[in-house]
Amino acid sequence: MTAGEVVRAYVAIRELRADRHLLLLLDFDGTLAEFDPDPDSVQLQDARRDLLLDLAARSDTTLGIVSGRRLTDVRSRTRLPAPVWYSGLHGLEIEGPGVSFMHPDAEKAFAILRHLAGGLSSELSALPGVFVEDKTLSVVAHFRDASPEDAKRVPAIVEKHARSSLESGLFRLMHGACMLELLPNIAWHKGSAVAWIRGRVASSHDTACVYVGDDVTDQDAFEAVRGRGLAIAASTRASGADIQIDGPAEVEELLRRLAADGLKGRSGGQHPIPG
Repeated sequence: MTAGEVVRAYVAIRELRADRHLLLLLDFDGTLAEFDPDPDSVQLQDARRDLLLDLAARSDTTLGIVSGRRLTDVRSRTRLPAPVWYSGLHGLEIEGPGVSFMHPDAEKAFAILRHLAGGLSSELSALPGVFVEDKTLSVVAHFRDASPEDAKRVPAIVEKHARSSLESGLFRLMHGACMLELLPNIAWHKGSAVAWIRGRVASSHDTACVYVGDDVTDQDAFEAVRGRGLAIAASTRASGADIQIDGPAEVEELLRRLAADGLKGRSGGQHPIPG
């Protein structure tokens, strides 16, 4: 990728929104923050947080973070105050100004997930560079630091432990960047969350929606904005976007360009973030 694609994305956002309200939704890991083999070590750089704060403070923009992490986790890592929207667990939980949502079917698989997390951890911990992350309502097998040989063993181990629940339709298996995630098999994903948030923002604004994500888990969100917004891929891992840029550094440059001119800077610049 080149800086030219960042400029292209910036111009496309300007043209899409024109005089409309901008709804800017971004993934977190791999989009706003670089990957780390240890998910607990990932943090949002201060410079990027400052840019997000600047955009969130504008009266003509609504900002949201749509992540596979638990909502409380991604919120603590970004530390963006209201009125920013947050969605966690690939859309199963959402919070925004005066609104809180948890998909009603999400907790049905809780007890089985606890059992699966224990069994997976016991077996996968024997593979160097592989570990299990328990998100309470989902379980993730990470293998970014594993050898190619051990990484190839992970899918079979996960499917062995979860086979009956996958075959019964209780869970679904989602593939991501060097990870496999077991989730409750609910017809709800990041694209559902994008549509849900967009519907609430659009109820009070003529809205242009932009989504930025880096992984296959973001492709449902790309589909949700297709034909009515703009999808931007932040890596080659994700397909189906309108424009592709290269990683968090270029996402930061895009945010910098948007923040520098205020999008609709002629409307008066920054505004304080409500409390």
